Amino acid sequence: MTRLDRRRTTAGAMNVVVVVISLLLRPRGSSGFSPPARRRGRRLRSPSRHVDRPPVAAARVPKAIVDVDDDVDRIEFPSNNDDDDVFVDAIGGGGGGGAGGGTPRAGTQGGLSATVNLCKCICGAGSFALPCVFLREGVLGGTLAMLLCGYLAAFTMRSINESRTSVSAMAVARMSSDDGNGLDGTDLLPPPPPPSSYVELADVALGGMASRAVFALTLAASLGVCSTYIAFIGQTLASLSSDSVSNNVVRVLAPDADESTWETITAAIVLPLCSIRNYGVFAFTSALGVVAVLVGMTTTLAYGTFVDPGGGIVEALSAASHMRMWPISPRDAFGGSFGTIAYLFCVNFLTFPIINSMEDPDKDYDGAVSTAVAVIWIVNVVFAVLCLGFYGDDTQDLILRNLGNGPYLSALKLLLCVDLLFTFPVVFSSGRQILENALVPNGNLKDAADDGEETQTVAFSRAAITTGAVAMCLGLSQLGGFGTVANLVGGVAQGTLAFVLPPAISIALSRRSRNDAGFDIDEIPQWLVGGFGIAVVVSVAYSTLTESLR
Repeated sequence: MTRLDRRRTTAGAMNVVVVVISLLLRPRGSSGFSPPARRRGRRLRSPSRHVDRPPVAAARVPKAIVDVDDDVDRIEFPSNNDDDDVFVDAIGGGGGGGAGGGTPRAGTQGGLSATVNLCKCICGAGSFALPCVFLREGVLGGTLAMLLCGYLAAFTMRSINESRTSVSAMAVARMSSDDGNGLDGTDLLPPPPPPSSYVELADVALGGMASRAVFALTLAASLGVCSTYIAFIGQTLASLSSDSVSNNVVRVLAPDADESTWETITAAIVLPLCSIRNYGVFAFTSALGVVAVLVGMTTTLAYGTFVDPGGGIVEALSAASHMRMWPISPRDAFGGSFGTIAYLFCVNFLTFPIINSMEDPDKDYDGAVSTAVAVIWIVNVVFAVLCLGFYGDDTQDLILRNLGNGPYLSALKLLLCVDLLFTFPVVFSSGRQILENALVPNGNLKDAADDGEETQTVAFSRAAITTGAVAMCLGLSQLGGFGTVANLVGGVAQGTLAFVLPPAISIALSRRSRNDAGFDIDEIPQWLVGGFGIAVVVSVAYSTLTESLR
């Protein structure tokens, strides 16, 4: 694919993104999509179980339906949906699901289990791009950038948990101050639970436009992460295919195939996988993914220590100490690579299912977040510094390209690619479901669910949406290598969900709780985080797009 063709493909993909996001942000009633809106009988629940299903299913709990006078009308018990339980198993979460007959089932995870699941969410392919980030930002600059991003990501994840708890507390306060105009027996009802999704929290705190923005950003994050998987696989297989020395299996089967060819083949392979709706098929990817990443990082360090360049860890640390300590320009420090760090740490849109699966999130969640972020930070800083010491200025944007392609190393790279192939449909599913509810009339989806079978129209629509979304992922992967795409996705979509919206939600709820719309000094940390988030989003978007289109 020529550079002109790559630009045309990228432009086409960006046009599709603009059209889809405009549909998602269209006011209620202008299309088949019905995003959450403020109306009489506000529901403290996700507006649609089909739309807002992040990559781990949320626990089902009774929902208090509150009218505009803040009186509790009734308690609603969501119906049992076994697909959600299978979906949890596919990711490695837990605690979701409901018993038959509408009886809710509370979360069962403790702090340790939540810490492990958070580590699973954070740990991933982004680790293999961090050595190049340290090359651009400098050893100390990269370390501080990792520290800042990890700290702020943990801060906003804890802020989200506090916000959801404050929503419930305010509802309880309103119930306790009821003047007697509510329903008979209201005092016997359980208090309304906290919001169980990011969309629900945004709707309660900021209104319908914010909740639609969360939908759009979740779509962008879902498809954007999938596009990084395509770029990762394309780069890795292209490096194997072009190696005439090792004569590896990929070289034998497809000699000298370039990245674009492999990316197109990858898209063709994942397309039928993305049509599978039983997520239990992919349950093995949770354990396989963690094992593949840890083995990959360990093997990379062992290869650099004993084979190429060799010399051991002490020599690598000495070499790293002679590398540049700080970035050459603010563009390198902020717009050019900070998004890749955010791609790793900013998993805020995945945390609600983990919160919902916990037995006591108010007690255990904050500690689980701090522990998970600290562990991942330490492991990845050590990994990035050592790799930079091994390969210096020759560090590639995907560190696996610095490794040889012998039999064992080739097998490792293929293992990582296979893991991403089967992880792709699970991550892709949340974006696909958002698109289906935005583009397919809700009545058709409901009828298909009620009848237990799909009509030809619904089946064709779903197939077309899946094909178009996979094509969109392929187009986004053409923006550049894995590091470039990860920087854009992490800095814009994940950065907004992590650094911009949580402070806005916290400030809005704080002012509402004290019945004062004025500024309060306690808001300063949230304003600082929000301003930082806006700067990250703008600078990363500008830097990445100008570099890719140059």
